[in-house]
Amino acid sequence: MQDSVVREMSLRILLIDSLGEEDFAIIHTLPDEPRALIIGLLFTSRLISQPSDVLQVIVKNRLAKVRLADACDLHTKVTDLKPTARLVSGICGPEESAIGVWRACDLPAVKTSYFIPPAIIRKAILRLGEAMQLYQTTGGTHGAALADQDGHLMVHAEDIGRHNAVDRVIGKGLERKIDLSTSFLVSSGRLTSDLVLKVAVAQIPILASISAAVDSGIELADAAGITLIGFVRGTRMNVYTHPSRLTTITG
Repeated sequence: MQDSVVREMSLRILLIDSLGEEDFAIIHTLPDEPRALIIGLLFTSRLISQPSDVLQVIVKNRLAKVRLADACDLHTKVTDLKPTARLVSGICGPEESAIGVWRACDLPAVKTSYFIPPAIIRKAILRLGEAMQLYQTTGGTHGAALADQDGHLMVHAEDIGRHNAVDRVIGKGLERKIDLSTSFLVSSGRLTSDLVLKVAVAQIPILASISAAVDSGIELADAAGITLIGFVRGTRMNVYTHPSRLTTITG
């Protein structure tokens, strides 16, 4: 019999500015639309603050050459932030706990006054499932989306891993100049501290998933001021942190 499977590639990211170049990361990803993924990853790693910091992206033979503006101070940041590390404990220094990492990053807590009914969260999760066409065909991807206050998906993305899917959708949101502070992010993946940290960097107030949360993700979301919601299924959901952003828990 024949079956449809996901096609992935290993992509090496090389960062370049007028002072030289730095190896950034090797990631396993889908071969399509690498620019949004790269912008999102560099943003959540705090190497760039806006899409215009990326001057050029050239992808050839599984190598992405990314030219950055000199104002990014590439070489200092790569040395000080250790942004290539995939685990939260390596992003900002030798911290072991999620809260220690968040404090080492010196990130502000999310304080936006943003309220939304739980029914809107469920609507966005359902729409994400409908938008994940590659998953429907192969069962081999994760998905993420940025939604507005009516639960409409403004941008969505799929990728091999949940981290890449979130980076892709944040990159798309930045390029389309979406106000992340008045959006919420829905995901198909587990809510771990490294995933929550990406949302904290982006200052997104609500993160919801069909999957489970782990203790480090809950701990970090609580400290970072993020409303964390897991197991969004049917008419039920688990609200772990900052429930005041939901207009009614039973709506």
